[in-house]
Amino acid sequence: MSVDIRFATLDDVPAILLVDPLAEREERRYDYISQAIQGEMGRTVKVYILDGRLVAFTVLGDFFGHPFLELIATVPNRRRMGIASALLSDIETSLDDDRFFVSANESNTVMRDLLVSRGYRITGMVENLDPDDPEIFFVIFKTFIDAQIII
Repeated sequence: MSVDIRFATLDDVPAILLVDPLAEREERRYDYISQAIQGEMGRTVKVYILDGRLVAFTVLGDFFGHPFLELIATVPNRRRMGIASALLSDIETSLDDDRFFVSANESNTVMRDLLVSRGYRITGMVENLDPDDPEIFFVIFKTFIDAQIII
């Protein structure tokens, strides 16, 4: 089994859109992903390649001057296999900032559980982004991440 985590290129857009659960409903997703790959607003996109196939991706942006995970998605048949965790590890170990923010809908218990299991702490909530499903914000500090790395 071969695994590669790398920065996305524009050639990856069609495969990313197949992984993105909102791509079928939102035509603007193509523009969002394409522009993020090109670095618009300082964004970066990373992809997880498993045996030559793109199976997950992340979009990293900015939140009040700190890195923020805007989006993470894994193909349904590869979920709960540690892929999202591997992508988070990749981001966390390359942080140049003292903290990293992530958000998840209250209904997204899988993501919330993943974040808590990795040491993220709830730092706030915003209502009315999605009807009846508040967005919960999490933070992890670089000092915590560094303390977890065994030398």
